[in-house]
Amino acid sequence: MEFPALSPSRSPADDEDTDRKATLFCPDCGHASPLDGDWEVRTVASHRRVRCPDCRHVVDERRAADRRSVHADSLDAAVDRCAGVWNRYWSAWATLFTGGRSAEPDC
Repeated sequence: MEFPALSPSRSPADDEDTDRKATLFCPDCGHASPLDGDWEVRTVASHRRVRCPDCRHVVDERRAADRRSVHADSLDAAVDRCAGVWNRYWSAWATLFTGGRSAEPDC
């Protein structure tokens, strides 16, 4: 039993046009461009606005990601690491100068 040779349903030229996963369209003027294309992107009052470069219509508006909480978490972690390093540093010096005895007087 012979099977017919399979051929691609789309030509390679079609693939070049559809490589992008997302294309944004302006509903007012019909302008189309990839998300990272020629759209005017601006963050205003914690909202990210994407405007059409042709007619200036707002194509997309979303709340901007709050990066302060991520920064605050990483800052807290950095402070904790720094405090730990200094604690080990001073403990090593205290041990060196006290000959291995506790720096605290015995009661």
